Amino acid sequence: MLRLADRSYWLLPLGAWTGLVALSLIIALQHADQAAYETARQQGRDIFAMVQATRLWNSRVGGVLVPQSELTPPNPYLDMPERDPVTTSGKHLTTVNPAYMTRQMAGVIAEESGIRIHLTSLRPINPNNAADSWETAALKAFEEHTDRERSEIIDTGGPTIRYIAPLLVRQECLECHQKFGYKIGDVRGGISVSLPAGDFVERLTATRRNHMITHGVVWAIVSIMLMFYLRQYRAQWNNLKSLTATLEDRVAERTAALKEETAAHRMSKEEALHNHQRFLDLVNTTDGIVWEADARTFVFTFVSRKAESLLGYPVEAWHAPGFWVDHLHPEDRTWAPEYCAACTGRLEPHRFEYRMIAADGRIVWVDDIITVVSENGKPVLLRGLMIDITARKEAEIEVRRLTQRLTLATRAAHIGIWEYEPESGRVVWDGTMFDVFGVDREDFHETVGEVLKLIHPDDLPHVQMLLDESLKSGCEFQTSFRIVRKDHEIRHIDAHAVLVPANGHRPTRMIGVNRDITERKRNEQELVRLATTDLLTGCYNRGYLYRVLEGEVDRTHRYGDPLSLIMYDLDRFKRINDTWGHDVGDQVLIHTTRVVREAIRRTDVLARWGGEEFMVLCPRTTAEEAAVLAERLLQALRDHPTAIAGIVTASVGVVTLRAAEHIDELVKRVDDLMYRAKQAGRDHACCDSADWAQPPSPS
Repeated sequence: MLRLADRSYWLLPLGAWTGLVALSLIIALQHADQAAYETARQQGRDIFAMVQATRLWNSRVGGVLVPQSELTPPNPYLDMPERDPVTTSGKHLTTVNPAYMTRQMAGVIAEESGIRIHLTSLRPINPNNAADSWETAALKAFEEHTDRERSEIIDTGGPTIRYIAPLLVRQECLECHQKFGYKIGDVRGGISVSLPAGDFVERLTATRRNHMITHGVVWAIVSIMLMFYLRQYRAQWNNLKSLTATLEDRVAERTAALKEETAAHRMSKEEALHNHQRFLDLVNTTDGIVWEADARTFVFTFVSRKAESLLGYPVEAWHAPGFWVDHLHPEDRTWAPEYCAACTGRLEPHRFEYRMIAADGRIVWVDDIITVVSENGKPVLLRGLMIDITARKEAEIEVRRLTQRLTLATRAAHIGIWEYEPESGRVVWDGTMFDVFGVDREDFHETVGEVLKLIHPDDLPHVQMLLDESLKSGCEFQTSFRIVRKDHEIRHIDAHAVLVPANGHRPTRMIGVNRDITERKRNEQELVRLATTDLLTGCYNRGYLYRVLEGEVDRTHRYGDPLSLIMYDLDRFKRINDTWGHDVGDQVLIHTTRVVREAIRRTDVLARWGGEEFMVLCPRTTAEEAAVLAERLLQALRDHPTAIAGIVTASVGVVTLRAAEHIDELVKRVDDLMYRAKQAGRDHACCDSADWAQPPSPS
């Protein structure tokens, strides 16, 4: 181990880890660049192959005759007989050879897609085919047979993918090009393809950025763990040094005493043995295996009793040649002895972790801290301390497993994890957040403003207020709100976050989780609907009306506003069920409910009281107004007959709440009046004449 300054012991491992991460990042970036450029080259290669195939077809059919026009005038660079024939009807045609067709196609492709195709040559017949500097360099390389194709991304007012490949002389080409001295296989020019590369460069940039972020996060996490464990190891190393120093001091003191006592003949053999046993007791009580071994053979010359409890082998077995190597884990049996031998040869104290196989087959992780004892510049002995770190290693494995389980659990429960830095406004999401909010990773710019835009406008002020309060006071942030996804779907989100104070390395930040509770909200709404709605008619049920009636009665008694109640029962409904069946009866109930709902006011509450009996609660309505509303209800039933049973009438009772009257009394009065209307001949509304007085005064 290198001897670093006390406060710089972390530089070597942290530097090595940083170098490894940097090397991995460089390789990942190079791989991303190579893959991206190969994709760009393949796009140019495909377009070239398409154009070349079209040209070959034109060559094999001897050119194509097309009508002459402003867009297709005769080709002045094509010298061939009967180039411009005339049809029997007098229509002038002209011959389009491969080169001419290529230029025509290039114009159409450029207009439609922005892709520029240029037929070019170092010796062009058409001046428009003259090569630019980039094409000239490529064509010369083709003629010298140093390149078979060339591609590059350059900036021509914007990033552009350029690709060029040679056009070789074929048998079909000799008819026009033989007079210029070309032979089969010669390079007569090339086809250059230019594609806009703005999106391509943006995707490459995003890929590189993702690699850098990923490597940065991994570097930070491992660095924190590395610093933590280095501190732990340093503390143990200091303890070992203190222990070793104590042992050496005691040995020195004892040696001096022995010399003095031997010279004076005052020390007895029994006392010497007693002191030796005290030394062994001190070593054996150390929480670790204290050992000593030959520096050349690794044969143990001393092992403390801790070895028996740690690995289960008797101390005597450790003194056998090859014991340490034979009981190493198979995966560590090669590198561990080589590493120890290398450090020993350099007289360097060293520390490393490896696995040993216990007597009962267990795998035991040990942290071995070794000091090299030398004489005349050569290693003689190794002294060390083996510390059992199996529990720590198992804890590290369990942490990794728990992290994986947490990731799986959050994804399965649609729980997203996020982090927000108030100082910079930066927001970082995990993968589940993108799924919940319906946002593509490449479209997310990691700003808090972008996240707030996704919150429903009605919920945004409340969320912003709670967020500001949490940042100011340091309290937890907890709320529910709605979001509007890109596909216009509205989802309900439950958010919970805590504020993490700043430290020397990181600014203040907020870490939280978002859970998609849309399905729970829908279930709650459905439960409310089922609890308050009559399933057949769709109007409110008796329980809901009774709760609303209680509130309206209390409000009327307090403020003095009038409150009326209408109860109606469909006439001769049993005859309808007996004549046409209960299915028709159900349709009659549904039809009459819809008619009454359209006849009453929006502020009135319609509910099914039971069977064919219904209630209409009329807030802020006097007896006179309720009587008019009842007549309108009866007339609506007369004007809208049912499809099978015809006109279905009703008997109606109308009451208005009196001073200090209880709900049950009010309901009984309206029920009595409804039956009085039936006795009066049905299709009739019966009102209580005593209700035509002034409304109850407020209490």
